[in-house]
Amino acid sequence: MNVRRVLILADESADWMVAGLRQLDRLALAIDEFAVLPVSVCIFWKPNLDQSQRWIPSNPRLTKLAFNTDLDGQPYDLVLTTRLFLYRKAMVQLVGQTVSLPQPASWENYFTATKLPEPSGAGAWEQIANGDQIDGIERRFLRGSGKSQDGLVSRYLNRPISRAMTRLLLRFPVTPNGWTWGIFPIPIIAALVLADGNYWSFVWGLILFQVFSVLDGCDGEIARAKFMESERGRQLDDFFDVLSNILLVVGLGFGLSRAHPRFGWLFVAEGIAAAGLIALNEWQLGRQKPAPVVELKDDSLGGALYPRHRVLVARSGLLVFGEKFAALLIQLTKRDVAVLFFVFVAVIGLPSLILHLLFAVATVSLVLAVKARSVL
Repeated sequence: MNVRRVLILADESADWMVAGLRQLDRLALAIDEFAVLPVSVCIFWKPNLDQSQRWIPSNPRLTKLAFNTDLDGQPYDLVLTTRLFLYRKAMVQLVGQTVSLPQPASWENYFTATKLPEPSGAGAWEQIANGDQIDGIERRFLRGSGKSQDGLVSRYLNRPISRAMTRLLLRFPVTPNGWTWGIFPIPIIAALVLADGNYWSFVWGLILFQVFSVLDGCDGEIARAKFMESERGRQLDDFFDVLSNILLVVGLGFGLSRAHPRFGWLFVAEGIAAAGLIALNEWQLGRQKPAPVVELKDDSLGGALYPRHRVLVARSGLLVFGEKFAALLIQLTKRDVAVLFFVFVAVIGLPSLILHLLFAVATVSLVLAVKARSVL
């Protein structure tokens, strides 16, 4: 972002909390996110605010901004106001608004002279005239907080629920990693419930895994709302997702061994083997070297995959059946779809089918991962 000087017109709205951040903090983080070179940011406070209402952003993630509060008479590359709510990645549409100093150089003249162009698409920015609009802005903002990798169940069931929870969580100082750690006891409890080995334990255990699947979306929504995405956070979330899958198959194995004592050792062995295959599969995916270019003709297919899975799909031979088939297969085997399906399978009294399916999918996935690695 070729912006070196930014002016922020600040009034009482600077302190308004919207989607987990004060408005002035959000503007500063949005500038910092796209800045390449150091940026000088002048905060021009409305004159009728006393000193106790004025402050300078001090978020530790602000690494490229230098703040001051004095106009120096030079034009600015960008002028923003704290009544502007910016969606993520919206800064690119605002670049290029060089603003000369109006005469006389008063706060009101700047505020009147600053007019934003209409955004080129929905979900870019909104003006906040008063605090009554904040609830609606938060709802619209969080509607766009999903990921292209979300499966059908996430889009139409899990995300609407997790967004409602995230709106509540954003009113508190909750961090994404803190939430990830906080909900992990759910799959542990779910696995223990499954291990009890009766009809209702299978049903309620799978329901708990579905609850975890829903709540697992909140950490990413919090991170995107608060500019707190990090590689460590992604790795932690992936680790707990894998661990929850392992707990699911182990819990099923022990539960089915109690439900069917005659074949108990076979179910335990299958559960442990499936857990090993899941762990080995993730290890294979983690150590694969990314290809220089992984081309997928269908952009929607590429968007539905995490980067490490793009290589797997492109190099494993799965595309020999066509990208439409691959897209359908990916959607049907996504974690959100699978967990909800498993709840219905438990309800109709076929929990052993879940374990068999997970064992089969883990085996096929590992074979494809090994094949993809051998091609690279």
